[in-house]
Amino acid sequence: MKNLAGIILGAAAGIAAGILLAPDSGNKTRKTLGKESGKWKSNFDKEFNDGIDLLLKSLSKGIDQYSKKGQKSLSELRKNIKM
Repeated sequence: MKNLAGIILGAAAGIAAGILLAPDSGNKTRKTLGKESGKWKSNFDKEFNDGIDLLLKSLSKGIDQYSKKGQKSLSELRKNIKM
């Protein structure tokens, strides 16, 4: 999450500085901004998808752990009932 905030802040600062200090014509500046925004979007999408993957893996692991605990508890309960 810190990486994502840094990327967003860095992109915003870079875009603002680029627009204010651009020595090129408006048309060329717009093309450059279009390319840079495409790169930024790609980076954002990758970071977002990586974060979602990590979240899903963590949730899956947690569900598996609780499932195993539940199965163990059920086994012990059945064993105690048979006694």
